[in-house]
Amino acid sequence: MTTFDYANQALRRDMAAYARALRTIVEALPEARSLCDKVLKEVRLVQALLAFASSAQIATLAQIAYTISNLWAYREQSLARTLGFADEINEARTYRNEAQRAIAMLARHASNDPLAHELTVCFNNIIAYLEEEEQLLIECDQAIRPHAENMEMTRKRLNLLIAAIDARLPATPETAATLASYSEASRLLHDWESGVPLDERGIVILETCLDLLERASLVFPSAALNPGREG
Repeated sequence: MTTFDYANQALRRDMAAYARALRTIVEALPEARSLCDKVLKEVRLVQALLAFASSAQIATLAQIAYTISNLWAYREQSLARTLGFADEINEARTYRNEAQRAIAMLARHASNDPLAHELTVCFNNIIAYLEEEEQLLIECDQAIRPHAENMEMTRKRLNLLIAAIDARLPATPETAATLASYSEASRLLHDWESGVPLDERGIVILETCLDLLERASLVFPSAALNPGREG
């Protein structure tokens, strides 16, 4: 197998692997978002309960609730992290620790104070939701990280094929169409590196890229790219 043959085959394997990883993410993240919604509902209940009291401790609990409400799912960031979900995982752990800190503050009062009891229930629910969310994010991280770490090599392979097509194939309408397909795949790959939508549109990006590469491979023989061969 020549350099160009190998690059062609490896590129398709890479893109297929990215598509599978992204589908794992797209299927898992709506559930993670649902868990974030549940956390936010508990936070709102905490804030509503805290409105009935006033003290330094209450102010601290209000700050904890506010911190937890700033979940990744509600920020203006609609794109998946292409290097993994470490930030979101760490955030879930940090917020869980904050909820545990709130429970520790309430512990001495929860047995005989109805307000403290209800707040403890809320923060315990928040902890459970954040633990479940963290597990889903870990699944997403494990799905995408090996492929994301290989992205530079994928880009190099695609650039090699674009350069080989341009240098080795005759200037014909078919060659121009092939080059255009690979160039479009390169543009889509750049979109992937910048992040992909956390829904079916993200999968479409990669599946379109795969389709472009497949159609391009049909319009020229692989031998045509290889030095020393008749094409």
